[in-house]
Amino acid sequence: MSFAQSDAQLRSELLRAQERILELEGRLASDLPPASADGQCFARVLVAPPPSTYTETIEISAARTETIIIPAVTETVSAEVVASPERIERRIIPAVYDTVTEQVMVAPERVERTLIPATYRTITETITIEESRVEPVVIPAQYETYTEQVLVRDAYTTWQPSEPLFASANTGDPDAETFARRNFSARDLRELPTGEILCRVEVPAEYQTVTRTRLVAPERIVYRTATGGTSESPVTLPARTETITRQELITPEQINERVIPAEYETVTRVVLVQPETIEEITIPAVYESRMVERIVTPAREETTVIPAVTETYTRTSYSGDGNLAWREVLCEINTTPDAIRQIQIGLRDAGYNPGPVDGIFDALTYDAMVRYQEANGLVSGQLTRAFVEHLDVPWAPLTVNFYPTIE
Repeated sequence: MSFAQSDAQLRSELLRAQERILELEGRLASDLPPASADGQCFARVLVAPPPSTYTETIEISAARTETIIIPAVTETVSAEVVASPERIERRIIPAVYDTVTEQVMVAPERVERTLIPATYRTITETITIEESRVEPVVIPAQYETYTEQVLVRDAYTTWQPSEPLFASANTGDPDAETFARRNFSARDLRELPTGEILCRVEVPAEYQTVTRTRLVAPERIVYRTATGGTSESPVTLPARTETITRQELITPEQINERVIPAEYETVTRVVLVQPETIEEITIPAVYESRMVERIVTPAREETTVIPAVTETYTRTSYSGDGNLAWREVLCEINTTPDAIRQIQIGLRDAGYNPGPVDGIFDALTYDAMVRYQEANGLVSGQLTRAFVEHLDVPWAPLTVNFYPTIE
């Protein structure tokens, strides 16, 4: 877009804005803010009704009764008092012991067993590992494979279709045409029938080659010899023996038992003759004269009525729902980040957290503003001039020429 097009578009938008403003100015006077200077902004807010003052008495503490204990009145007199009450004392009479001498078994009688091992002798002998025997060996039968022709179908005669000799004259073979002219006249050709020709032929027998197996040598039995060969007649193989050495028991294992008598020793020990006893002795009470206090007037309670405590307050109330009115405010047209920053500082100094002091009117700043306005009885929800001046922040809206000159 060229600069001329951009400038024309801007002028068009400004003209539409001026027409909109003129349209808004044409409304009823009751819907418009009061006459103001350039740069001023107004917002329609709800103004609370005028307050009314009244007096209210509040009870701080209710009426109550208070009980006071008046102590007893006593006097000092001389009286016999128990210095030491009667008591029972217990005296332990120790046990009586005596020294005696007696035999004490140290080791009981026991039987001592001694193992006498068994005795053996070494014997060398020959044992048979395998008895003498006849060991036959079976030699399996032997077979061979051969082939032979087997008749599948006998020879037979049958009729077989054929062609006439002159049929080959139509094949285009020059020799066949010469043969036909030499052996047949035109008359012969005219009188030759046109039916099929059959010849009696013999079909030879049909055979099939098969493979067969036949016995060459039957199964037979031979006998193994001692040298490892074989023999047609039975051969007895000798027995197989082995010489071994073994232990033979002569005297079995025995246990020899010997009785060992019990062992005693003489010891001296103390025995109880009379056990420990407890003897009870009654100690009589001891009295003496002492100065004691005697109650002349017993303690008593006195009840006093304490009246209620009240305080009187002056309160302010509002009657009605209030009415809508125009109030001068700061808006996005006539304010600057520096003005918002001053308001944030004022809210922070008043104890209301506006968030970062950055000149941006965000949700934290708005929440702090509403809480401050509600706590101080101000119109809430807008940056009104009353709110800004209540914060001791200078009211300095930005002067704006809202109607640019169109050349």
